[in-house]
Amino acid sequence: MKQHRSLNILGFLLFVLILQPQQSWSQQLFQPSGKFSIGYHRFEWTDNSRMEILATDNSNRWLVVNVWYPAQKSGSKNVPYLDTLAIGEAFGSDGMQSLLGPLGAKLVKSGKVRTHAEEDAVFYNEGGLAPVIFFSHGMGMMTQLYTAQLEELASYGYIVVALSHPYDAWLVSFKDGRQIFFETKERRAGGITEEQHIAYENKRIEWWAADIRFALDQLVVINRMKNENIPFAGHMDLTKVGAMGHSAGGRAAARACQLDDRIKSCADQDGVAMMQPFYLGPDSIGMNQPFLLFERARNVLPDEADAASMRMTLPELIDMVKRLRHKKEIALASTGGSYHVMLRFDSSSHMSFSDLPLLQAKNDVEAAAAYRILQVVCRYTREFFDKTLKQIPAPLFEGRLRLNYIDNVQKYP
Repeated sequence: MKQHRSLNILGFLLFVLILQPQQSWSQQLFQPSGKFSIGYHRFEWTDNSRMEILATDNSNRWLVVNVWYPAQKSGSKNVPYLDTLAIGEAFGSDGMQSLLGPLGAKLVKSGKVRTHAEEDAVFYNEGGLAPVIFFSHGMGMMTQLYTAQLEELASYGYIVVALSHPYDAWLVSFKDGRQIFFETKERRAGGITEEQHIAYENKRIEWWAADIRFALDQLVVINRMKNENIPFAGHMDLTKVGAMGHSAGGRAAARACQLDDRIKSCADQDGVAMMQPFYLGPDSIGMNQPFLLFERARNVLPDEADAASMRMTLPELIDMVKRLRHKKEIALASTGGSYHVMLRFDSSSHMSFSDLPLLQAKNDVEAAAAYRILQVVCRYTREFFDKTLKQIPAPLFEGRLRLNYIDNVQKYP
C-alpha cells in the first residue's frame, strides 16, 4: 500500500513537471531546436515599378524586409523583439497594449521577451548555400509577432525573408521616421458583407504577392553582388525558394506561387476565404508546386446554432459547407502534390500560428499549451520545407509519426 501511494505521488509529480514549463514560458520565446545560431538583417526597399495606390503623396511602394538566417554565434546583444520606441511614438503609451493585450504589453515593455538573433552576425557557411523562404504576416499583424517560427526555420539552415506589407500591417516604421498605419478608410468603403470583405482582401493579396516577387528580384541582385555588408549575400540557393504565410499572408504566398515558378514550394497557415486557400486558374490548375494547407478547421458538420447565427436553415448550411469542402478538395488536388494538415480546433485559435497566445497567456498552464502548439506548428511547417526544398526525409508527412494537437494529415498526390 505504501509503495502504491509512492507510485501515485511520483506519477503526480511527473504530471506536474510535464504540465509546468521548464522556464517561465510567458516571458521568453522558446529556444530554437536547430543546430544553427541565428543572425538578423533589415532592409528598406522601394519598388519603383509600382505607384502606391493607398498613399496620398503619389509615392512608390515601400517595403520593410526582415531577414533571419543561420549564423555563427558571436556573443553580441540580441535584437529587440519589437521596436517599442516606434510603437510608442505611433500610438502613445497604450499602443503596445492594443496590439498585445495587457499581459503581452507588460512583458515586452519589461524586456523579458527576448529573441535569439544577433544583428548582422557572420553567416554560417560550412553547409554551403541555404534555401530561402519568404514569409507574409496576417492582415493587421506585424512580422515580429511570428519570431518563434521564423527563428526556428533559420536554426535549421533556412534564410527566412519576412515582408512587412504597408497599409495592411498594424504598423510599418522606417528609419527616416515615416510610419505607415493599418489602412481602414478604403477597407470600410469596400463594404461590410463577407463577400465584400473577401473581394477587398483579394485585391490586397495581389499586392502582397507582387511584394514577394519584387523581394525575390532584389535577392537575385544581392546574391550576385556578394555585398560584404549583407552577411548572407552569395550564400542563397535561389533554386530552392519557398513561400509561406499566416491567414491572408498564407493566401498571398499561394498566389505568389501561382504567378512565379521560381518559387518551388508553398505553405498556407490558416489562410482561407470561403474555405478556399487559392482560386483555380482558367485551366483548372491551382499551381504546379507542392502545397501545404495547415489549418485550424472544424471537422464536423454545423448544427442548429451555427445555422441560426448565419440566418440559414440547417439543411441549407450543411449543403453549403459540403459544397465548399468539395471545392477545397478540388483545389488541393490541383497542385504539384499537396498536404492538408488539420490543427485540433478545440485546442487552438487562429493566432496559434503566431507568438500571441504565448505572450497573452494568463498563467503557466495556458502558456505551456500555447508553447506546445506553436512547437507543433513549427515542426510540421519545417518538415514540409525539408521534404520539398531539401529533399530530406519528413516523418510527419510520410505516415510514420503524428504529433499531438493534429487531427489529420491528408496527402494529395
